[in-house]
Amino acid sequence: MKSIDVNKESNPALTANVGTSYRQGGITRTVLQKTNWQDDYTVNFNLINVPSGTSASPHTHPGIEITYVLEGEFDLVVEGKPDQRFKPGMSYMVNDSDIHYARVIGDVPIKLLCVFINQKDQPVATVVGNAEVRSR
Repeated sequence: MKSIDVNKESNPALTANVGTSYRQGGITRTVLQKTNWQDDYTVNFNLINVPSGTSASPHTHPGIEITYVLEGEFDLVVEGKPDQRFKPGMSYMVNDSDIHYARVIGDVPIKLLCVFINQKDQPVATVVGNAEVRSR
């Protein structure tokens, strides 16, 4: 599997092919499927990994995110809403343009299956801030 290391100024989601992994904002995204849908949308199916003891950087999506938790425990932090705790077997949806991030709880990294239905020609995610500084 090909891996790409990117910074927040680049847009790997626009060029990443199926089977490609890339890091963005503390998250490793592996593209499992990517297809055009209707005239103005792209559906991206990604495997997401966030290491234990860390938080992803705050970010947004230009569409909806639908997620199923495979492994690990975390708090989903969404700007303007109470934090929500998620464990394996649970799912959630993040609305278009909500600023959010995952705060991993405990020693187990999180692994998520995510479907992103985004505006065509837009990156899957845009980092909008720095990750929390956390002590282990």
